[in-house]
Parts: sequence; C-alpha cells; structure tokens
Amino acid sequence: MAKQQGSFRHPAEYYTNPENSIGYLARIVFRSFSRLLERGTLTHDVSAGQWRFLRQLWREDGITQRELSERVGMREPTTVVALKGLEKAGFITRKKTDDDRRKTFIYLTPYAKKLELTLAPMNAEAHEVATRGMSDEEVEALQKLLRRVIDNLADETAKLSTLSDIKA
Repeated sequence: MAKQQGSFRHPAEYYTNPENSIGYLARIVFRSFSRLLERGTLTHDVSAGQWRFLRQLWREDGITQRELSERVGMREPTTVVALKGLEKAGFITRKKTDDDRRKTFIYLTPYAKKLELTLAPMNAEAHEVATRGMSDEEVEALQKLLRRVIDNLADETAKLSTLSDIKA
C-alpha cells in the first residue's frame, strides 16, 4: 500500500460505517444496476451475467477466452462456466484454430448479434434511471472519478498477483 498506518485520509474506524466505503457503495450500485438491467434483458432470456460477456463480444467478436475473461474482469474458471451457459443458450460458439490449439476463440451467433440492438436501449434506460437528477457534467465527472478509482485499484491488484506468484 502507498500510505502507512496513521497517514490515511480518514481514521480506519471511519470505514467501519459502510456508507463511507467506496467499495461498499460501488457494490450496491452494481447490484442495483444489474437488477434493473436484468428486468429487461430477462425478457430475452439474457441474465445480467450473460449481458456482461455479450456486451464485450458486441464490441469485438472473435476474441480469445482469456481476453474476454480479462475484459469482463473475471477469472478464467468463472468465464469457462459462463461460456458453457452462453453456448447452451445459443449465444456463442467456441472455436480453436489450427495455429494454436491451446487458444479458444469466442464468436457470437447471428441470434446474439441481433440482440444487441434490442438490449442496448435497456442499458440506456438503466443509465438514465441511475443518473436521474444529475447534469451531463456531473455524470462525466462521476465516470472520470470511477475510472481513476479503477486505475488505482488495478495498479495495486497487479502487484498482488505478482506477489502471489512469488509465494507459489
């Protein structure tokens, strides 16, 4: 960690109240956002978990399982389970190439490609609800601050994976 004990922004006790924890607040936002989004996507048999994978594949189809896992922010074993469900539901196909049989590439089915235009408005609606009463500038500031938090945490978690590799 960058700061030593005693040089935190607030005393440690401050964060015992969940309302003061960015992690707690982010989790509540995530869960609420997912539930609201799922209210619409489930009408097309797409769960919030499946949505996260489909959204990345709509941005770039035919990426490797590992790349998809990184983009969604999940560990590969979790991704494997999710992909089995997506494949069974008819949303994706998985293919290996002759060049490198170790890599599995993920492709959207034509049905899943068509779903993007149907489900995108549901995502837009969830964003509208979540940012109700905020100006465009406030929404942009919120996005900027959240990206900074993500970057800060990514730097620290990268160090953690390096340390765990050393111990192994």
